[in-house]
Amino acid sequence: WALKTDGTLWSWGDSASGQLGHGNTTSLSSPAQVGSATDWQYLGGGSRQCFAVRDGGKLFTWGEAENGALGSGSTTDRSSPVQVGALTDWGGSACKAGGQNRGGFVKDDYTLWTWGNNTYGTLGDGTGTDRSSPVQIGSLTDWSTLACGYRSMNAIKTDGTLWTWGEGRNGGLGLGNTTNY
Repeated sequence: WALKTDGTLWSWGDSASGQLGHGNTTSLSSPAQVGSATDWQYLGGGSRQCFAVRDGGKLFTWGEAENGALGSGSTTDRSSPVQVGALTDWGGSACKAGGQNRGGFVKDDYTLWTWGNNTYGTLGDGTGTDRSSPVQIGSLTDWSTLACGYRSMNAIKTDGTLWTWGEGRNGGLGLGNTTNY
C-alpha cells in the first residue's frame, strides 16, 4: 500500500484476503488506486490487513478479519474499506503486526486503542481475549506512537518513555527476561 501526497491510496501485490481494498481478491502486479477518495491521511498495514484514516478522523480497515483483526466488530474478511465504528478522532499512529492479526492506534486525544488477536496478552488490556472492536488500553492520555512486533506491541509516551508488552519468549520484549506481559 502507498499513500500519495494528493490523498489517494494505492495498492498492489497479493490480495488473497482482499487486503488490497479493490473489492475483490485479485492480486495485482502494478499499483492501482483504491476507490476514488482523495482525503486519505494515514496508513498502516500488515501482511493481510490494512488500516487507514480519512480526513475527518474516520478509521477504515479491510483484508483478513481472523481473530477480529480488522476491528470492524466481526470476523468477516473485507475486500473494500469499511469504517470502524462512528468515531472521528483517530490519529495517525497506525500499527499492524504482519500475520499476527491485530492492530492499534493512538488517537488524537493520545489514548491507546487495540484490537484483534490477544494471544500472550498482546493487546495490552490485561486479558487473553481476542477483540473484534477497538478497546481502549487503560485511561492514560499520554501515548505518542505505537508499533507492533511479531507477538508484541511497543509504545512511546509523550515523555519519551518506551513501553512494551506481549510475548517475552527469547527476550523478545527487551526486559531482561522471558516473561509475557
